[in-house]
Amino acid sequence: MSIQFIQIASFDNYLLANMTLGLLQDNYINCHLKDEHIVTIDPLLNPAVGGIKLMVAQEHVPRAEALISEAEKEYLSQKKCPQCLQTGLVAEEKISRPTSVFGKIKNILAYGQETIYSKKYRCVSCNALLDTLNLDEEDKN
Repeated sequence: MSIQFIQIASFDNYLLANMTLGLLQDNYINCHLKDEHIVTIDPLLNPAVGGIKLMVAQEHVPRAEALISEAEKEYLSQKKCPQCLQTGLVAEEKISRPTSVFGKIKNILAYGQETIYSKKYRCVSCNALLDTLNLDEEDKN
């Protein structure tokens, strides 16, 4: 009987991919990274291959997703908003999975993949919406 692996995340940064992999492996979750070397060697191929994929054994998927979610919530709760300088950010994820053939073809032509995923961050204090998380001086020390 072979183990079925499911992709639960995609990364364009090998450091974050390996930190997440380490978190899961430290919690005895059977997982590995796919396409890590392709993206690391030539980052321009990232959109073509869909990033570094985190593959998790099917029976471990719910636990892995819960661990990743909890770690991200804890990290974001400590981040400062660049606008109001208060701590406390939350992630807002958007997944576009078109059901029509036209929608799937449009996404493949425009983005190189059927499913489109985006994540932004919102400050719980001032409601500012951030496209990315930038390292501030606290993170660099």
